[in-house]
This record gives sequence, C-alpha cells and structure tokens, in this order.
Amino acid sequence: MKEIKPNHYTDTVIYSVDMIINRLKNKLRQKINELNIGITGEQFVVLDTINSYKDMYQQKLSDILMKDKSNTTRIIKILIDKKLITREAGNTNNRLVYKLKATEEGKKLVEKNMPKIKKFITEIFKNISDDEIELLHQLSKKFQIDLAQ
Repeated sequence: MKEIKPNHYTDTVIYSVDMIINRLKNKLRQKINELNIGITGEQFVVLDTINSYKDMYQQKLSDILMKDKSNTTRIIKILIDKKLITREAGNTNNRLVYKLKATEEGKKLVEKNMPKIKKFITEIFKNISDDEIELLHQLSKKFQIDLAQ
C-alpha cells in the first residue's frame, strides 16, 4: 500500500468521496422535491428501492440505504399513510418480518417520475466519460470488498 501523503483529513480521498456523495444525495433530493410529486426526495428514494426489490423488509431497506431503523420506520409509515406501499407480516429465517411492497399507485409514481430523475442524473455526469464512470464503478467495488473484510 502506498504511504498516505495528506497531512489533514480534508486532504484525503475519504473526505473527497464523502463530499461527492453528500452533494450528490442533496442535489438528487432537491431535484425530486422540485418535481412536486407529493413526497420528498428521501421518501421517493425509499419508495423506488422498495419497488426495485422483490423481497424487501425494513432491516434490508435500512441496510441498503444506510439509514438507521428509526428513520426508516418514519419514512415507511408516511408511505403507508399515503398508500404508496404496504407492509405485511411474514417470516424470514424463522423471524417475524414485515414485507414491504409498492402499491399500484406507488409503482405509477416511480414510473412517471423516473425518466425525469434519470435525465437529471445524466446531466450531473455530463462532463464524465463512460470510461471514467466504469472506472469509478470498478474502484467502488474494490473499496466495498476491502471494507467488508
């Protein structure tokens, strides 16, 4: 491994990656909020994630989105109240879990707005080549593997 050269945290790649991720998340949530679709950007991300997975339950959702359980519970309740998702009791590995599913209304909300969100994401990365994006994916996978050990 190479010697770490920066003298300060704000000079490290960790800081740079953290800044990029936080700014991307904030811009995405802000853009979703601007669409005035009846839910916040954070709620849309949760709805889209639930809609994207066949077997989704709260702990898995919290893990995927890297959110604490209380925050996830709060968002799930809002989406249930808005009739965008359902929560049904079930068993996984002999444990009680609540399976989350997008309702038809929730699915339509995602389908209607995803093209606008994809366009926005494409615009964010307009100055980054396909090769650079692929390299970023490869580096991200290496980090995930190394950090999982």
